[in-house]
Amino acid sequence: MKKENYSHLMGKTRREIMKEIGCTFNGFNYFRSKTWTYEVGKTWLGKKIVLSLTFTDEKVSEIILFSSFKRC
Repeated sequence: MKKENYSHLMGKTRREIMKEIGCTFNGFNYFRSKTWTYEVGKTWLGKKIVLSLTFTDEKVSEIILFSSFKRC
């Protein structure tokens, strides 16, 4: 998984994200939350690959893709 795979989400609103990815894609995101997270995969070691979307002024302003053993 590469961050570039999700770059098309930059600048989209929460409603557009919900239409494209869904609001309950492997979890629940509070609609008004500043940051939404999605588990988008796992590594061969079992680490979760997590997509984090940060909203500023109702639009995605930052996209972070990270891996973690922790529960998100």
